[in-house]
Amino acid sequence: MDIHLTTRHLDRTPALVDLVQRRAAFAFARFATLVRAVEIRLADTNGPRGGADIACLARLRLVDGGDVLVEGSALSPESGATASIDRLAGRLRRLIDRRHEHR
Repeated sequence: MDIHLTTRHLDRTPALVDLVQRRAAFAFARFATLVRAVEIRLADTNGPRGGADIACLARLRLVDGGDVLVEGSALSPESGATASIDRLAGRLRRLIDRRHEHR
């Protein structure tokens, strides 16, 4: 499973990269046979003005060719990445549950 972090108008610190790598690896470890890649995109939309200005876009690329996508905003890159990964994991669990119900 590949894990990619892209930032725009933000510092891509080693601590942020490590956080995203660790959180995503932990969240999707049990789904490793289903997930091809995790992509996290963070962008500072307001610059120095402050506020909930970190736009978060997260995508799971699934082995079967499908995608799971979530969007949100946060006060910090760390909280945005963490929340996005958590939401992706929840969406993936619901998708798997729905697939099992239809069998």
